[in-house]
Amino acid sequence: MLKKRSLATIAITLVIASISQIGVAQAATRPTVAQKLQLQYLVEEEKLARDVYTYLAANVTSQKFSNIARSEQTHMDLIAGVLKTYKYYNPTLVRKAGVFRDASLQSLYNELIAKGEAGLVEALEVGVAIETLDIKDIEEMLEDAMPADMKYALDRLLAGSYNHLAAFTR
Repeated sequence: MLKKRSLATIAITLVIASISQIGVAQAATRPTVAQKLQLQYLVEEEKLARDVYTYLAANVTSQKFSNIARSEQTHMDLIAGVLKTYKYYNPTLVRKAGVFRDASLQSLYNELIAKGEAGLVEALEVGVAIETLDIKDIEEMLEDAMPADMKYALDRLLAGSYNHLAAFTR
């Protein structure tokens, strides 16, 4: 009887220790300041993709662009959710289409619009350039340890970007 109680006590102690370790692990997986800035940049990069594709859908008239623009909005929403979870500022909430907080993204947007409106082939090249950039940036972010919800969001974005890249190269 004493042996059973000792085993039960040990089991309960192990369960409590495991639960407390889970809490410590979760507290340690908050995004770093660098990751916060990367997320803010990434949501704007997804906005750039959405805004460029929306513009090209209206001016080059390929169904691919409007379909993928909707998908980019989903990507923005996913990253916006992560930003909201950690109470980080989302720079896309107060900006109209084609307007960016990040000056390099603003310049890239202007450049891509100018190239893409030349014709369908150029527009498809713009799509390839955007998705290649997205893939590079997301893969770099995934090299670091991060909270599970952030990794999940980035994994989804990465898979989507590979799908979009395939659509633009078919």
